Amino acid sequence: MSYVPSHVNPSLLAQPQAITVIEHTAGTSQTIANGNRIQIGTVHNWYGSFSPTIATNQVTLPSGYYYYVESTVQAYQLNVGFNLNGYITYKHYDETNTADIGVTATTWQAGSGPDYQLFARDSVARALIDCTTSGIDFSVKVSAFLNCDRINYNAAQYIYAGLGRTVIWQLES
Repeated sequence: MSYVPSHVNPSLLAQPQAITVIEHTAGTSQTIANGNRIQIGTVHNWYGSFSPTIATNQVTLPSGYYYYVESTVQAYQLNVGFNLNGYITYKHYDETNTADIGVTATTWQAGSGPDYQLFARDSVARALIDCTTSGIDFSVKVSAFLNCDRINYNAAQYIYAGLGRTVIWQLES
């Protein structure tokens, strides 16, 4: 919950043009490798009318706006044994200008016991992208990992492994 003091004029608060959520593709075969793009899938428009174009696991952001982007990736330990201290590090990547953008995130393994194969779900990669003069294509890429070997894993017996998502706020320029 956000606190807005009564003396602040509500019309002065920022309102996004649109909010879009892209669910990452769930499956049982997406393996982890440094530099691989995370597979992305269905677009859900939550607010406004922005629907980004997606091709080859890249998102196209059109020009004329700023975009605030958050992505989370869920990892799973399937074939690497019962190891602890696993993690996956991921980031946004500007495919148009071939450069990392924003803040890198690391998702850590939850611990031992019945959830030894699951990973914490509280980390997000963030980027503020300036597309006021020209659009870009971006992706979410793996940059490092240890003791995990699947992304967005959803085999029936492991339904709690979790799924990733990318949230895009389209902001006025």
